[in-house]
Amino acid sequence: MSRRRIGRCAPALLAFALALAAVPAWPAAAKPQAKPRAAAPAKSLGPVLTQHLDMAAAIDAQSRALEAQRGAVAAKYHTANSITPGSPYIAGSRRKNVAGNLYDLREMEVEAAMPVWLPGQRDAFAATVAAGLAEVEERLALRRLEIAALLRDAWWSAQRAVRALAIAKNRVATAHDIGDDMARRVQLGEAAAADELLARNETLAAETELAQAEGAARTSKVAYATLTGGASPDGRLERETFESEIDNHPALRAPRASLDRAEAQARLVEASFIDNPEIGVFGRTENNVQPQASFDQTEPPVHQRTDSTTLGFRFKIPLPTPGRNEPRRAEAAAEIVRAQAEYDRARRVVEGEIKAARAAAAAARRAEGVAAKRLAVATEQFELARKAFSLGEVNAVDLYRVRQSQLDAQRMEANASIDLGVAISRLNQARGYAP
Repeated sequence: MSRRRIGRCAPALLAFALALAAVPAWPAAAKPQAKPRAAAPAKSLGPVLTQHLDMAAAIDAQSRALEAQRGAVAAKYHTANSITPGSPYIAGSRRKNVAGNLYDLREMEVEAAMPVWLPGQRDAFAATVAAGLAEVEERLALRRLEIAALLRDAWWSAQRAVRALAIAKNRVATAHDIGDDMARRVQLGEAAAADELLARNETLAAETELAQAEGAARTSKVAYATLTGGASPDGRLERETFESEIDNHPALRAPRASLDRAEAQARLVEASFIDNPEIGVFGRTENNVQPQASFDQTEPPVHQRTDSTTLGFRFKIPLPTPGRNEPRRAEAAAEIVRAQAEYDRARRVVEGEIKAARAAAAAARRAEGVAAKRLAVATEQFELARKAFSLGEVNAVDLYRVRQSQLDAQRMEANASIDLGVAISRLNQARGYAP
């Protein structure tokens, strides 16, 4: 009889525990939506920057790691949507008497239990998951801005090398032109042999510069292709963006999200003032046979069998202690202080970078205008010097001196033009523009 009862009891307890593990999420604990991020500061203004930035971000190791971390954080929603903060469990025991005055005593017990949420703990935990997910999203946006900085530096390094290559090619072409004219004049006796040697020296110097410029241009293009996964630094990168709210800056949104996560964690610590209580049910069956003496001492004792089946409820509630709670509260408060200090520092840095980049862009515009005027003057001066040389009014030394002045003006104008592009890109970078 008792064995049949325990046979009925054990499957019921097992089914109860399995049902607890498979229970659906409560409607009240639906997955919280992450705090909406601030809108991007501006739409894409440069298709080359947008396309190449997407390519670079797709192969960036840190971006891929953050993508994986986002999935790991989002998986915690399964815990927030669960009826229990931990796993239900099934326990059992069986005991048999082997000595003493109880004959054939047997006990068997089966228990199913689970931890339960504290009041408000479940919502607080869901808030930490939402805050953690928002923080990873902002870290991804910040990493994209960091990749944009690398992309901009590599782009303008390549453009500077290309401009230097163009100047070197022009120098070689002009050196050959002047050298051929000089050789003809030496053959006609209109110039000294030293002038031809001066022309050959200039030609060799120009060809050396061209070889170096070609190597630098190839190296910069390979570096850019490595960063972007094969893209070439051709076309136009971007143009200056408009001013936007500083709070939209990724370098500020990321530490702000970190501060929100720290505050959510502090609320969870307050809600988790004790370890999670446990509740459960159990069933126990007992069987034993014990001898019972008869009134007639001449008769042998009679063995009487006793059976018992018990169903019960069990709970465990830990008690709060300062030794448990105070370290957790202090750690949460310290994390809030750290996150707030990091946010304040980031805000000061961003404001300073924007001011410095704005001033640098204005100076680069002025320098580019002056360099263009100087190049125009130097080019006109060189053309007049060539005409004067052909008429015999100036010697070769003076011609090459004027030519060197024009080369310096060409390099200065090219550098000023590139510096203006760099300044605009750095201003966009300082404003947090990463389409």
